[in-house]
Amino acid sequence: MNIAILFPVLAFMAGAMTAFQPLTNAKLNQHVDSAIWVSFISFAFGTVLLFVLGMITQGKFMTLEMSGLKWWMFVSGALGAFYVTAALYVVPYLGVAVLASLSTAGALIMSAILSHYGVLSDMPRPITMQKFVGMTLLAIGAIVTLKA
Repeated sequence: MNIAILFPVLAFMAGAMTAFQPLTNAKLNQHVDSAIWVSFISFAFGTVLLFVLGMITQGKFMTLEMSGLKWWMFVSGALGAFYVTAALYVVPYLGVAVLASLSTAGALIMSAILSHYGVLSDMPRPITMQKFVGMTLLAIGAIVTLKA
């Protein structure tokens, strides 16, 4: 398949799957009654799945080169845990559509700012007028979704 098609489709599918995650976690929360423990279960299951997939596809356990590693290279797990746990609190009150629209708007705006300044990247990508208009429209859409 053409990469120009594959990667946008993959990105869209990944986004579509994020609608299911908070819903399944919210259902699990009805049985566990603890957002923290539901988040733990979610990450533990994902960890086991990734370990099995890694062993199947790589045939060995990872190697980790410690030189050059910085502490902040490991915070993505904590950021993911924050999102999953926050979603468990938000979904029962605002719904998954509002969560998706607000979190997407937040992700796009923060991504544009980080990219503009080249944070953790070798190449800054300036916020163009076209990007600004797109972000503004998405933010307006998120606000409309919240008010609906």
